[in-house]
Amino acid sequence: MKQFINITILSMLLIVGCTPPAGGASPDSGPRLTPTQLLERNMECEMYVSSISVNFANRDYQGSINNCNKIINELGCQEYYAEYIYDYFGRSYAMLGKLDSANYAFKQGLKYIKNDGNLYSVAAWNAGNLGSLEEQIYFLDQWLALDESNTKVLEELSDVYNKHEMYEEQISILNQWLKLEPANKKANGEKKNAYSILGKDEFIVDKERWEIEPSNINYGLDYLIGLENADMNEEVVAVCQSLLVYDKFNTKVLKFLGDAHLNEYNYELALEAYKSLVLINPINYKVIMEISKIYIDTEDYKSSLEWAEKAIKISGRKGEAYSQRADVFFSLAESCREELNHWDRAIYEFAWEDYNEAINKGFYQKKKRRDFIAENFITTIGVWFQLEPRTEIDLEKCPLECYSWVNRVLEKK
Repeated sequence: MKQFINITILSMLLIVGCTPPAGGASPDSGPRLTPTQLLERNMECEMYVSSISVNFANRDYQGSINNCNKIINELGCQEYYAEYIYDYFGRSYAMLGKLDSANYAFKQGLKYIKNDGNLYSVAAWNAGNLGSLEEQIYFLDQWLALDESNTKVLEELSDVYNKHEMYEEQISILNQWLKLEPANKKANGEKKNAYSILGKDEFIVDKERWEIEPSNINYGLDYLIGLENADMNEEVVAVCQSLLVYDKFNTKVLKFLGDAHLNEYNYELALEAYKSLVLINPINYKVIMEISKIYIDTEDYKSSLEWAEKAIKISGRKGEAYSQRADVFFSLAESCREELNHWDRAIYEFAWEDYNEAINKGFYQKKKRRDFIAENFITTIGVWFQLEPRTEIDLEKCPLECYSWVNRVLEKK
């Protein structure tokens, strides 16, 4: 309850005729009241206004309604006290389940106080309970017109449109909301949901937000996720290049860039991005493994082996890094083998040893390949018998150019 107007000030206002006569009649109609009579009547109005809030607080909703009716129909001071009366008047009816009467009360109040956001709010709430969508939206629109930056109203309108599956209208409201709060998670989530239901690409939401603020790396990253999921690699590259203008050392952007180039089989550009990542973060062994994989794809096995060995060292000798080095040896043997000889078998056996090490360290993904190599390619007693009296196979002595760069020795078991 707002603080009651000081009686002295009220008396002065009454003397100059600010208080409307009973029944809302013109000040010139009927007998004119003396200042003393005006003061007495307004003191009575204040008494009933005070009682309204007490009734409501005590859940005596009918008592609150009766006092409002007394002020409106008998004392005629509803306009002067409209700010105090109509909120309680309407809500009291609503609490008694008389939603039509509540709706009427709120409308009457808004005739007197057109700039009361609180009254528009409760009027919209009541209209929603009444099932009157058109009036609910009307009250919310009027409330929003008082302050178009009021995100509370925008959120309520969005919820109403979503509930009634009015997604185009919801998107329009969400656009207004996101101009004020571009990072709002609910607004962005709701917009993506509306786009999805309407059959539109969800990542367009992130695109629109990023285009408004292209220097915002986080917005750009959200957009990149959508582009990547849609396999739009060329667009990923373009966005990454734009973002790197603002932060050329951003590892997340560089990873997106490298992945996009790799997906398009642009190996040189992918290597450039991944090597930039390694310079920024030398201990990211997973990126180092990616570089090793690219060199396998380009059949540069020597470079691939160098990066695989870096991965083993930097990872703390993790199983997946050993598995990557095994992949290098296996791919090398598959590429070079013509008629299976003891040099080929040695390379296959290096792969078998590394796959075995990876499995022992808990990385089981290449178990079938390890077993396949063991059954078909590793050295046997017969192989070593043919090599007697040699007790090792030193790849650096291999006459085949394909293997001669391998600095590893297979010892006889």
